[in-house]
Amino acid sequence: MDNSTVVTFSSGKIWLDEVNGIIRVEFAPGTHQTLQIAREVIAGICAIGDGVRRPALVDLTKVKAIDRDARSYYGGPESIASWPALAMLTDSPLSTTIANIWLAVYSAINGRRANPSKIFSDEAAAVEWLKGFRS
Repeated sequence: MDNSTVVTFSSGKIWLDEVNGIIRVEFAPGTHQTLQIAREVIAGICAIGDGVRRPALVDLTKVKAIDRDARSYYGGPESIASWPALAMLTDSPLSTTIANIWLAVYSAINGRRANPSKIFSDEAAAVEWLKGFRS
């Protein structure tokens, strides 16, 4: 993490990775994401972006669970408006499977309006992919 501004929320932190031009989201170990936490994350992304939509890397490796309401909120219009592309970092086959199911549902609901989203187990690959969505 560089010296840029960090926004903390109840279960983690969000910061601008100035070197790569992306926003990073990191959760505390064992986080159970609720709708309230999802709202905090999107508010933090908007605050760090300061009016500029930037691609986001969300590290899910420490997340224990994500409530249905939180998943719905992340796929909703307020969230979609906050980022042009999203990479999710996972570290287990189960997490990857769950994230893939969410992406399939999200894409089916939003169709062509869906922002590009992809799941990665390699952070460097995720960052490289996100760089293609910087404005």
